[in-house]
Amino acid sequence: MPRILEWKNSEDPRDIVHVTVQSLVEGKLVAVPAETAYHVLASGLNPVAVEHLMKLPGRAPERAPCIFLRSAHEAIDYSPKMSKVASRIALRGWPGPLVLQLPICDPSSLANQLPASVCESLIVDGHFLSQRVAAHQAISQAMRLLPGPLVAAPLVDATGNAACTRQQVEVLAGKDLAIIIDDGPTHFGGFATGLRIEENRCRVTSLGVLDQSALTRLGQLTVLLVCTGNTCRSPMAEAILRRLLSERFVRQYAEGQPAPAVAVSAGLSAFPGGPASAEAIAVMQQRGLSLVHHQSRAVSDRLIAQADLVLSPTRIFQREQSLSSRTIPSSSTSRIDSSFSIFTAYVVRLSP
Repeated sequence: MPRILEWKNSEDPRDIVHVTVQSLVEGKLVAVPAETAYHVLASGLNPVAVEHLMKLPGRAPERAPCIFLRSAHEAIDYSPKMSKVASRIALRGWPGPLVLQLPICDPSSLANQLPASVCESLIVDGHFLSQRVAAHQAISQAMRLLPGPLVAAPLVDATGNAACTRQQVEVLAGKDLAIIIDDGPTHFGGFATGLRIEENRCRVTSLGVLDQSALTRLGQLTVLLVCTGNTCRSPMAEAILRRLLSERFVRQYAEGQPAPAVAVSAGLSAFPGGPASAEAIAVMQQRGLSLVHHQSRAVSDRLIAQADLVLSPTRIFQREQSLSSRTIPSSSTSRIDSSFSIFTAYVVRLSP
C-alpha cells in the first residue's frame, strides 16, 4: 500500500517534498495533485520507472503522457524552434491546465538527451512532445531538486472521468505507488486541455477544462498602448484600434467570440479608475466612438509581460528609467515602438 502524505496538515511541506524526490530518484512512482487531476509521476531519467508508468492500470490511454517543466521558459530547451504563437500561449497559459504538444525536430532539443526508451514512449506522431507546467507547489518544489524532467500521466476511472481525489487514486493504482500526496479534491476537477502547435497552427488534441474561447484568448496578439495618464492619447488610440479590429474580424465580433488580436491601454503615471478627459471624449464622439466608460489604469509588470507589441506616442515611454529597468521583465517578448500610427499596418496584416 502507498504511503499517504497529507499536504495541508503537514508541519513542514518541505519534508514531503524531500521524501517524494527520494522516491522518484529511486525509480518509484508517486501520485500528486495537479490543479486538474491527480497525476502519477516517474523520473524522466529512469527508463524502468517510465515503463512501469506506461503500463499502469488506470492511466488514460487516449491522453499521451507529458513531461512536467519547471517553467514556460524551459520549453525552449525541448522545442528550440517554438513559434511566436506557441511562446505566447505557453507564457500566458502556464502554470495552468494546459498540455502543449510541441515539435522537437531540432537536433539541439533536450529530448535527445533523455534515455532512448523514454523518448520513444513520449513522442507523439513522430516529432511531438507533450509538455506542461503544473501549478501545485508539491510538483514545482520537487522539480527544483530533481536533475531531469518528470514524466506524468493522469488517471481515469471506469466512467472515463479524471481521478481528482486521493481515494480514487488508491483504488485505481494504489498497489503500484510508493507515495500519494493528498491535498483534497483538485481545483478544476477534470483533465487539462491538450493543444498541438506546429508553426502558428493550433489544433485541440484532447478536451479539458479550458474551452475554445479560453484558448483563443491565450493566443491573441495583444497590443498595449501607453501614454502618461491613460486619460487621453492611449485610450483614444485603443478605441480606434478596437474599431479597426471589429472591421477586420467581423465574424468573430458578430458571434461574440474573441478576435485574434486585442488592444489595451495604460499609463506610466495613471491614477487607477480615472475617467477619460473631456476633450478626448469629445474628439472620439466626432468619430462615432465612445470613451464615456473608460477607466484609467497604470502600466504593470503583468501587462508588459503579456503584450506582444507596446506602442507609445513619444519616446518618453522608452526613456522612462523605472520602466526599462524595473517594469519590463527580462523574459518578456514585448516589442516597444514610439509611434501609434503603425498599429494600422498590424491590423491589415493579421490573418483572418
